[in-house]
Amino acid sequence: MSAKLRQSLIIWLINKIQKFGPHRVKVLGNTYEISENVFNPGRYYTSKLMAGHINVKPSDKILDMGTGSGIQAITAARSAQEVIAVDINPEAVRCAEKNIRANGFEGRVSVMEGDLFSPLGPEHKFDVILFTPPYFEGTPETVFECALIDPDKLLIKKFFGAAKEYLTPHGYVQMLYSSIADAEGVLQIIHDLGWEHSLLVRKRTLTETFFIYKLRPANGKGHSA
Repeated sequence: MSAKLRQSLIIWLINKIQKFGPHRVKVLGNTYEISENVFNPGRYYTSKLMAGHINVKPSDKILDMGTGSGIQAITAARSAQEVIAVDINPEAVRCAEKNIRANGFEGRVSVMEGDLFSPLGPEHKFDVILFTPPYFEGTPETVFECALIDPDKLLIKKFFGAAKEYLTPHGYVQMLYSSIADAEGVLQIIHDLGWEHSLLVRKRTLTETFFIYKLRPANGKGHSA
């Protein structure tokens, strides 16, 4: 089976799961309500894998980029001082806000609607930016598919072209990616934009291998305040 056909089949399956799967799930001790148009953290391995490897300090300020249901923001808020969650999908913003309130983290997590860093100001600096980008090829046909598909890696390029400006001097990006989407090629794109990486987690499943990377500006420092 070609890589393109394989990805198309996976996208079709995910859309079916979103439509007919349960819209209330429990993951790592917290309950999440989602809709058909918001990524279901209880039905896809990536959400639980990323959340299970968030290690932050009580003094840390965290950005959860592309928050979806809010699972990564809520997990980070168990330990971090402050979390900001951002999503371009208005429905995801509503779901995240609802889940944050329902799980008792409204005092630590705020949600913003916008495209990547657009809702943030120059005063925002983060110790950790959590990022699970879309990694399938193709053309998104719905708002939900924007969470799955990144044509020509344009979102990756845009994110890593701007992210340095939002890191503290010792901050980093924690990113999850997949072997079915040319992880090595994506790392090369990121390196060309002035970043270096280390591998935190490698997890093989029946269909693919997932990687969690720690990425820092190549000079070892984020943006100075």
